[in-house]
Amino acid sequence: MIRARHLVFLAFLSLFVARVCAEDICAVCGKEIVGDTVYIFTDKVTNEKKLLCNDCSLLPDVCFVCGMPVKENFARLPDGRVLCARDAKTAVLDPSEAKKICSNVQDEMDRLFSRFTSFPTNIDLHIVDRVTLVALFKVPGNDYDCPDVLGYFRAKTNQHVVHFDISVMSALSRAEIKSTFAHELSHAWVAANVSPQRKKNVAQDAQEGFCELISYLLMNADNEDAEKKAILQSSYTRGQIDAFVAAEHAHGLNDILDWMKWGTDSYLDPDDPDRVRVVTMPKEKTTSVPPALVFRQSTAAPVPDVLMLKGILGGKGHAIALINDQSLAVGESAKVRVGTSNVLVRCLAIDGESVRIQVGDSAEQQVLSLRKEK
Repeated sequence: MIRARHLVFLAFLSLFVARVCAEDICAVCGKEIVGDTVYIFTDKVTNEKKLLCNDCSLLPDVCFVCGMPVKENFARLPDGRVLCARDAKTAVLDPSEAKKICSNVQDEMDRLFSRFTSFPTNIDLHIVDRVTLVALFKVPGNDYDCPDVLGYFRAKTNQHVVHFDISVMSALSRAEIKSTFAHELSHAWVAANVSPQRKKNVAQDAQEGFCELISYLLMNADNEDAEKKAILQSSYTRGQIDAFVAAEHAHGLNDILDWMKWGTDSYLDPDDPDRVRVVTMPKEKTTSVPPALVFRQSTAAPVPDVLMLKGILGGKGHAIALINDQSLAVGESAKVRVGTSNVLVRCLAIDGESVRIQVGDSAEQQVLSLRKEK
């Protein structure tokens, strides 16, 4: 949340400023500042220090974006927020347009990070006002969700199917919408790819730092320098964003993703980015096979030309589906061999004798069923 902050000079310093700059103009009302006291406000968009007269420093309305007091030609939103004339021009006020921006962000992230990973598509997106967004954090049990006041994330399960609720505050700029949605979608990635045991060990600041890193990389690709600067200047990750950026520069995103899933530290050390490579990879499960079975198969089984469900292992809540030559648990994604090529498959649900999947970038879902031999 952006809060207005101002500094009142001490008497002697105020007099000094008034004498040196005898014709100071108030940045709000445009009139010459009269008197011995000068008030300085910081424009949070441009980071400029601006001088205000006494009357304007006491104005009750403050722009939600830049933190500057407003007097006239401003917009008041239904949830009580105020936007100055300048920042109102860049705000996306149509919720449908904001949703479209988020949809484009998801497509862009899939392309940008396709060499490294994929992001969940089972998203329920909401564009909400500030009152609704703040209310989400007052629901019991929501205290441990993303504390970014511009967005909200929570995983929910309905009939064993996981969906992710993402809410983005309305009336943000295009860059803020993109950055906020990328941050919340990264939380969905953590929920889908990081084991509960590992997630308990990853400090909340580190989780937020990772999500800010993904947002930062997207803003870097889009040449959104102002939003990149805002991300780096944000203090709520307690320095973890700087540690993640340094580690990504030193070792690349693959090592970051591996650390999130299998690292041994609870947070990244800003002074030692090489610690991102300290991971404990899970051991592959091996199954002992009776020697007699080894000699019954003289050639390797051919890979199907289509996606086939070959089996389901484990019980309810811990099931693993065997699709062609790849095993997948619910929420996992992997490249599956189909004929002579590979396709990216995400397992959405396993139920009884069938599995529901998503293939590649397609939003369409498929159901594969076990084939019963006659």
